[in-house]
Amino acid sequence: MKQLSLSIFQNTETLSLLLLSLFVVMIVNLIVHFLPLCRESEDRIIPPVLSYAKASRNFHIWSKKDVMACTVITALYALFSLWQLGSLKFPETTWQPAGDQQEITFALPAETKFSAVYAIYGEGDNNANPDTYQLGDEGIAFYGSNDQQTWIQIGVLPKGSIYQYSIISGTWDYQYVKLASNSKNNTLTEIGLLNEDHTGFIPIKVISDSADNDKYPASLLIDEQDKLVVSPTYYDQGYFDEVYHPRNAWEIANGQRMYATVHPLLGTNIMALFIRVFGMKPFVWRLPGALAGIAIVPLVYAIALLLFNHTMPAIAAAILCAGDFMHLTTSRIGTLEPFSVLLILAMFYWMIKYFYTSFYDHDFRKTLFYLLMSGIFMGLAISAKWTACYSAVGLAVLLFTNLGRRYYEYHVSKKILKEKADQVSALERDEAYRIANCFAKKFWTTIAWCFVFFIFIPVVIYWLSYLPDKVWGSEGWSIANVWKQNLYMYNYHTNLKATHPYQSTWYQWLLDIRPIWYAWSIDNEGLCHSISCFSNPLLTWVGLPAIFYVLWCALYKRKRAAWVIVTGYLTALLPWVLLVDRCVFAYHFYPTSFFVIFAVVYLMRDLSQTKIGKILCIAYLIAYVVLFLAFLPVTAGFGAHQDTIRALEWFETWYFG
Repeated sequence: MKQLSLSIFQNTETLSLLLLSLFVVMIVNLIVHFLPLCRESEDRIIPPVLSYAKASRNFHIWSKKDVMACTVITALYALFSLWQLGSLKFPETTWQPAGDQQEITFALPAETKFSAVYAIYGEGDNNANPDTYQLGDEGIAFYGSNDQQTWIQIGVLPKGSIYQYSIISGTWDYQYVKLASNSKNNTLTEIGLLNEDHTGFIPIKVISDSADNDKYPASLLIDEQDKLVVSPTYYDQGYFDEVYHPRNAWEIANGQRMYATVHPLLGTNIMALFIRVFGMKPFVWRLPGALAGIAIVPLVYAIALLLFNHTMPAIAAAILCAGDFMHLTTSRIGTLEPFSVLLILAMFYWMIKYFYTSFYDHDFRKTLFYLLMSGIFMGLAISAKWTACYSAVGLAVLLFTNLGRRYYEYHVSKKILKEKADQVSALERDEAYRIANCFAKKFWTTIAWCFVFFIFIPVVIYWLSYLPDKVWGSEGWSIANVWKQNLYMYNYHTNLKATHPYQSTWYQWLLDIRPIWYAWSIDNEGLCHSISCFSNPLLTWVGLPAIFYVLWCALYKRKRAAWVIVTGYLTALLPWVLLVDRCVFAYHFYPTSFFVIFAVVYLMRDLSQTKIGKILCIAYLIAYVVLFLAFLPVTAGFGAHQDTIRALEWFETWYFG
């Protein structure tokens, strides 16, 4: 199957995924067809009698068609997101030295020729070294001998990254191998000696240890030989920022003093829960983010239904979300972005519901409930990553846009009652009286509750999100310590002067000019596995003119959906333009990209009013999905020939390995 897929689709996995996709569609169709649809009861709003009063929207009630479409798109995306996500086989027991100098000798059995020394390290008992952090394999040397008298250096492990393989290659023939560590801060999870024909690892045993180390015996170095991989790819080890977040999650899961963290820890705590239950494996530390990415697809569908009040635009939005390169790549790596974006979209979902209601004709308690839910998700989003603070400004814009409209209706009602009371019908006069009499109470009650919903509750959520964590060493959780940690985080980000070969700028994000390259490896069949993060080009290239069109509709045609989209887009993007001057990457565009999706759908909806426009929209969606499939070798890391990967480098600024 893999060879056939490689021949047809230029990567090893697409054929299997497409066949499974057909099966998934059939199963979902059967389930939705035979299950009764539970409809949410929704009060239908009666249009106002006053021409200047904007009625609350009658929200679209999900039909069986909505459930079917949303479920199919989500299930298909889930299939691609979870496929080859990561290994369930990974060394976990870690050795660490008893002191600054320690030597361990291993004996090889009958086979003494080996071609490489493999090492991989994770974190050990960090609490045992309160003065410093563990350094992993830094400075660990290997020696070979045939008589245990004369030792010849094989090599020194390069400074590796946590959860990634370090490999010393060569050709050796020794009966004994010695490991020499020169720092008590070192750790090693597993070592292996690759046999001469590169097919597996030579069985070895410990014959001497210079330290009496009962707590961390040398046997921990060779107790998981079956979990080592000859040709590790992204599937078998960490890559890019997985050297940070899974490490912090492991520390939380095991009650360890934490390695310095520069982001809020809600997403890390979720990752830690999975590690605590299922163990420290690539699949496990990536699974929570993948699930968050899957949950984003139906949420995008639901938001599109709020904005457009129709099924077809919602279907288009979900397809654009599921087929976006950045959404797939970012959901498949163990970082914080999927959690923060899911929660950002959730807080917007509830604020959009509020934006489309009026407290003059809607249940007032229900409008406050919408605001409460938006505030809760805002607190959770900021607790996942500070970038949610930017989008939180968008919530304020939508809130005060709604309240401003209510004030305008109140002002006009007062004016009519004062100047034209005898010129309007009794029904209109009564409605104007009702608006004039209830505005002040509902307005100031809303403002008062907003202090609770958007200040008090988010602050409490943020402070409590640190409860499971030991960021402060021996000190326990306290409000003062949370504040101190956040000052440290703020100073870190504002003073960061680092550079990176794949950094980019905000204007490059708008047209997909500079992807960030995450990982590269070659498996034992000679196939390449590359992962880069950037948007589907058809999203950004159509998205930029779509944003200008939606901006025009918002400012000149006063369209409410356009105003929501522009607000979300600008508040997510402008801080990177105006405030941030440090090293940034393509994935920082991730929260903004969803409002690009809604802008493209807005443009498609208007274009599809004509037959030619409808054909163009369908062709666009087909091309979008085709590109998603074609670029899987560089977005999901699926095995492909290097020529295929090179062919996908359409521009000089695109580099995939």
